[in-house]
Amino acid sequence: MIRNILFILGLLTASCSFGQECDSRVLQADKVLLQDFWTAFKDAVNSKDKAKLASLCRFPFTCDYCISDNTRRSNKPYITVTKKTFYKLQYQIFFADSLVAAINKHSLPQDLFIFRPYYNTVDKKCSYTFGYTVRNETSQGPGMQHFFDIQKVNGQFKIISAWTLP
Repeated sequence: MIRNILFILGLLTASCSFGQECDSRVLQADKVLLQDFWTAFKDAVNSKDKAKLASLCRFPFTCDYCISDNTRRSNKPYITVTKKTFYKLQYQIFFADSLVAAINKHSLPQDLFIFRPYYNTVDKKCSYTFGYTVRNETSQGPGMQHFFDIQKVNGQFKIISAWTLP
């Protein structure tokens, strides 16, 4: 009995230890796909191509700083962006001057560090986040950063959420 319990605990520990490993080794393994994503993302933003941007998103995705409109029917602190709402209004978040400036100052593979790996507890797999400064901290108030979470979907990286701090 005790041996069975120890065996089960060992299996659970091993699956937690190895199943949630999202570190620089994973980043190196995904380097080529991340570079492909970044090149396509940079091109889509710079050319203001909604269709290319849409192809880089997994719909629906959540966004807490997306443009609110009068069709919002929820008290949630975020909206769910569908393909329809993306094309109607939400694509505009990708053309913000601060994002355009941030993506144009980075080139991959040299700047691979802009992607931070983490274990996505919802999807139960490794994902990456990258962010940019929207407003610098001043004596009058805190700064603000926007982030995109990306994840491998069918062998390609896609944006799965957008969020902000603070």
